Amino acid sequence: MEFDIAKTLQDVSGQVMGELGEVGSAFAGELGKAFAEKQQSIAELSSAFLSGEIDEAELKQELAREQKVIEAQLITLEIAATAAIQKAVNGVVDGLVSTLKGAL
Repeated sequence: MEFDIAKTLQDVSGQVMGELGEVGSAFAGELGKAFAEKQQSIAELSSAFLSGEIDEAELKQELAREQKVIEAQLITLEIAATAAIQKAVNGVVDGLVSTLKGAL
């Protein structure tokens, strides 16, 4: 069997992009969901700042707290992304080994 490195790399790249594409879509969706859940509190902070109820320092402090909450919500997504990347890389390596063995 003939070994075509260009085709193999194209196939491998497609596989990896397929895996990361799903993770990327999930990440975008989860990030949007996290911000949507915080929309009310962010709107209230904005209103309080614009009306003079809180100053810039308080606004920044409260937004930093909201940021930490959002980051915590996304930690599970980070773990899932890492697992998906590992799965994709393992699949690529397995596919490359199989292709090479078939070319012998």
